[in-house]
Amino acid sequence: MRLRKIAAAVVAAVTCASGLAALAGPALAAPPSSTADDVQPYIIGGEPATENYTFYTKLLSNGRFGCGGSLIAPLWVVTADHCIGSVTSVRIGGTTLGAGETRNVVQQIGGPSGYDIALLKLGSPSAQTPITITETALNTGTAVRIMGHGQTCPTRGCGSAPNQLMQLDTSLVTGCTANFVPSHELCVGDESGAGACYGDSGGPLVVRANNRWELGGATSRAGRNNPECATAPSIYMKVPAFMSWIEGHTGDLGGDPGPGPGPGNCSGETFTGTLNSGSSAYQPNGSYYYSAASGTHRGCLTGPSGSDYDLYLQKWNGSTWANVKSGATEAANETVEYAGTAGYYRWQVHAYSGSGSYTLKTDKP
Repeated sequence: MRLRKIAAAVVAAVTCASGLAALAGPALAAPPSSTADDVQPYIIGGEPATENYTFYTKLLSNGRFGCGGSLIAPLWVVTADHCIGSVTSVRIGGTTLGAGETRNVVQQIGGPSGYDIALLKLGSPSAQTPITITETALNTGTAVRIMGHGQTCPTRGCGSAPNQLMQLDTSLVTGCTANFVPSHELCVGDESGAGACYGDSGGPLVVRANNRWELGGATSRAGRNNPECATAPSIYMKVPAFMSWIEGHTGDLGGDPGPGPGPGNCSGETFTGTLNSGSSAYQPNGSYYYSAASGTHRGCLTGPSGSDYDLYLQKWNGSTWANVKSGATEAANETVEYAGTAGYYRWQVHAYSGSGSYTLKTDKP
């Protein structure tokens, strides 16, 4: 009887990008997708997802599932570099292959220095709840969870992708040898018959911190060049190690989740609304505003007591709304300040957890 349970994350149906040539170890390419009726009920050593992970993202190539990813901002998904190239859209949230919110992909950005990490920019903001990139120490022995629609048997091509999202609780270990870079990669205990498999690349590795799931890694490759799954550790990209590179493309993702600031000091327009947990609203009044001059944009959000409400400032870049500044601490109140140039802007208020009325006060140049 296995003591550990699994949740394997999704991998790519595309060939490895050239920047990955130096990374030894077979990448976990996806098997053909399937319906729920023709697959095993469990992933290797795992169990069906016990909750709806709103950040979990399925990468699609002309509608066909290939890899996993994680929504880290309304317009941005982080995944594995070897997953991108043919991705045309994503499906976010839901616990089956067909469930979730669909968004087109308008930009694919490969990782720095050949690392197996990449960003996908969406054509319009997702209404699903992003996951915060953790600042928790990711040391050997840390308990983690992985998830995805990966193959449920250990050899390539032995089965198809399960319709049901699966999860596995495991831990960080030592023993990865396939050109392992500990400063930027994680070694995960996918062995003893439990672990991620083909169909799991790019998907999330999460840790429990600040009373929520936070993102620690993205599935990359086998840790000892072994093509048979769940017989040796696996290597994941250490997402927090790439924070500067990520925010160079996405803008500020919000910083350290802590007690959060107070409601701040804003003296301009006031907007109010009511949200249910997991939903969002845009201000001013479901629209946007134009700033003719450069200067400081400031938003002061007051949410319901005991809730976790987040605040995002977005700017129109000519084709999409891009997140330029955010306040996403584990608190009801957020204050966001951004020194911006002239252009079109809007505020997104998101109820990460809890429901009720909010007040948003804003200042603009």
